[in-house]
Amino acid sequence: MFDKSASWLLDPAGLTPHGFCLLWQPGLIWTYAVSDAGIALAYFTIPAALAVFARRRSDLAFRPMVWLFAGFILLCGTTHLLDVVTLWVPAYGAEAVVKAATAIVSIVTAIALWQLLPRALALPSPAQLREANEALRESEARHRASFIHSPVPMHTLDGNGVITGVSESWLALLGYAEADAIGRPLTDFKPPGSDGRAADDLKRLMTDGQILDLERQFQRRDGGIVSVLMSARLEHRKQTDWIVCVLIDVTERRRAERALRASEERLHQSQKMETVGRLTGGVAHDFNNMLQVVSGCLDLMERRIAQGRPREVDRYLASARTALNSGAGLTSRMLAFARRQALQPMPIEPDALLHGMENLIRRGIGPEVKLELRTGGGDGLALCDANQLESALLNLTLNARDAMPEGGRLTIATRERTLTLADIPDDDDVAPGAYVEIAVTDTGCGMTPDVMARAFEPFFTTRPIGSGTGLGLGLSQVYGFVRQSGGFVRLESEPGAGTTVRLFLPRSEVQRAAAKQPRPTAGPAKPAAERAPEAAGRTVLVVDDEDRVRVMIAEALRDIGCCVQEAEDGLAGLQLARGLEKLDLLVTDIGLPGLNGRKLAQEARRAKPNLPILLITGYAGTALEEMELAPGMEIMHKPFALHDLTARIRVMMDVSARSAMPLR
Repeated sequence: MFDKSASWLLDPAGLTPHGFCLLWQPGLIWTYAVSDAGIALAYFTIPAALAVFARRRSDLAFRPMVWLFAGFILLCGTTHLLDVVTLWVPAYGAEAVVKAATAIVSIVTAIALWQLLPRALALPSPAQLREANEALRESEARHRASFIHSPVPMHTLDGNGVITGVSESWLALLGYAEADAIGRPLTDFKPPGSDGRAADDLKRLMTDGQILDLERQFQRRDGGIVSVLMSARLEHRKQTDWIVCVLIDVTERRRAERALRASEERLHQSQKMETVGRLTGGVAHDFNNMLQVVSGCLDLMERRIAQGRPREVDRYLASARTALNSGAGLTSRMLAFARRQALQPMPIEPDALLHGMENLIRRGIGPEVKLELRTGGGDGLALCDANQLESALLNLTLNARDAMPEGGRLTIATRERTLTLADIPDDDDVAPGAYVEIAVTDTGCGMTPDVMARAFEPFFTTRPIGSGTGLGLGLSQVYGFVRQSGGFVRLESEPGAGTTVRLFLPRSEVQRAAAKQPRPTAGPAKPAAERAPEAAGRTVLVVDDEDRVRVMIAEALRDIGCCVQEAEDGLAGLQLARGLEKLDLLVTDIGLPGLNGRKLAQEARRAKPNLPILLITGYAGTALEEMELAPGMEIMHKPFALHDLTARIRVMMDVSARSAMPLR
């Protein structure tokens, strides 16, 4: 049955052409034919135009709808063409198929069109587009103007760190013209030696997306250096990365900070000199006593030798050496107090330190103040710098003396403390744990709450101009030293009831265990003939501008078999060091005129990389502040015993010889 219906649908036999009905009005036949042919032709051109449009506008979001609409129009044109055909040929079956397809496509097109309608209605009109483009141009112009005329220096970079734009303030800051900056890498404007940091900054920016307040330096066109805080952000636009950077000039701020630090340092030094002035009488007394002992021992040694009694010289020699050691210790303490030595934290015994500086404290506070030491007797070690702790304690004791102009009692007590969170409720940044407490208590006038609140400020003092009493400037240094050591300070005081300053320093548990182990004791010294001749035949260069010291060291080295070369300054020593074919050790004073000992050591090491070097000094000033001792370099402080010097040199030569031995 289906075959018969299909044959009827598609077989024109027996059917009458559509134009047969219009034979009674022949003009209508041609009207239909011409009209449908014209419509079909127009319909066929529309899909062609839509195809060209769709191919050239590949960015359109509704491009599929264009192709669907083109198919619908093409089918509509085909139906009109078939209408012309059926005027004379009864091809109604084919026309029915085309109409069915047209119906399906038209329905799909209608549905899609209604779905697209809200988006199409949202499209801006040409007027709106013109307004939007104009607003965009104005916005870009404003943005460009705000960038160009920004009061804060700004620049933009591409992803490779090349400058693509700069503001006028940027040009004014660095002194360049715009043509000199655009297209050049940012590293061209960094001072020599900072290229590595610039590459690291760019890498970090690409990873994190932004960097904030990095302090960097730029070089001006005139060669000057500008310090800035640099912040940058990575921006993405289409497939391009670009970077916006903002610079804040802090050159004057840093200069002012350096000037302030220098001023504060001068003020601190002035205060230290004032303190040293107070100690001058006691220090002079102690030094005169030491010199008297040395002078007297030398006189007695000369007399006993002249009397033929040389065996009695030893006891005078021991007394003179003890006096010399005391003088050396006092000098070291004074240099540490004046901050003229390189200091570093290490485990120390607070009780031993207090007893060691007891005489110095007594000289400072005077006979009117009674000193009482209450040491804890424990074996806990405080982790801090011993010299700074001595300076802090001396400051506290002198402040306490000023608070007791009529005399009184000064108590210094030590004990070990284990603090919990409940013990430190007011200090959020102080960690609980093991501490060593050192408390300095006086019976003086005390402090009011207002004075206590400002006691640790750097420039605060209660001393009237021209007066030597009252709270001095040392508490700020004490506070800073303790905080840098990882501890904290407690201040307890009431008007008329005295003051207690408690220093809490972190306790070193590791070193505490090691300190309990018995220390090895040195056995009796062997005669020179029984010792291994580590130094025999070794060549040593001695450089010192003090003739007597240089000759003394040279004689001591010759006594142990060394071949000694001498130089009186750094340049002469460097020439000898470079010219000697064999050189086993360099002994040089640091405070040499011209080329100092530190630079001499560095230059000698360039010529002979493995040369052992012994630096000797009585006062190095700032020569050692930035110097790191390389392997094979050591320091010895004057005054020293000659047997200690030769022992140190023997050890250094032995270590050098062992390291030079080939591995088997």
